[in-house]
Amino acid sequence: MRSDDPDAVNRLIGEFSDLQEAWEAQPENFDWARLEALARDGAQAYNEGAGPSFHALALDGVQHTELHERFLATLVASGFDPFKLSSRAGTGVAPVPVIDHAGLAEAALSNPSSARMRAILMELARKRFGSLAEEARANGRIPDDAYEVVDACAESIPLDLLESLAPELARSHPGAARKDLVDPVEGYLSPAEVIVENRHLPYG
Repeated sequence: MRSDDPDAVNRLIGEFSDLQEAWEAQPENFDWARLEALARDGAQAYNEGAGPSFHALALDGVQHTELHERFLATLVASGFDPFKLSSRAGTGVAPVPVIDHAGLAEAALSNPSSARMRAILMELARKRFGSLAEEARANGRIPDDAYEVVDACAESIPLDLLESLAPELARSHPGAARKDLVDPVEGYLSPAEVIVENRHLPYG
């Protein structure tokens, strides 16, 4: 599927809306295989230059539940890049993240599902930006194009890693004000998130 095809993204979001309604109506009988198939089909549906990504339409600004957790987990396993920036062709507007990292960080403060979703992104960020942090320590800075990504997605990057990548961004990170409360083992989760992480996740 073309990543910039608005019709394809519209079809995907229509299917997601149908599944969300089915989940809300009868969560105990929900067909998880259909959701996972949709996530695999839509993992690369970024819709560049033609409106929001499929992932933003499905995940941003909603009350996250187990449905969204499992959807995000399958997206990531299928190659979805939550740290990708989506262009807005011809608008003169700077590229934006394909999901709302700041909104997810805010939701994670009170919603356990959002907190677990953010933890997925934090773990992915360590893999994605670890070598870049080493480059920053060696050279004193990261390339401008990498900085643009880090700046746009800073809320989903662990605080200690962000301090290596761009110290000036770390000062406004959601975890900075409560750094002394962060679990020393996890390194990036708030106390509420640590409690959530120690519980049994709703998917295997």
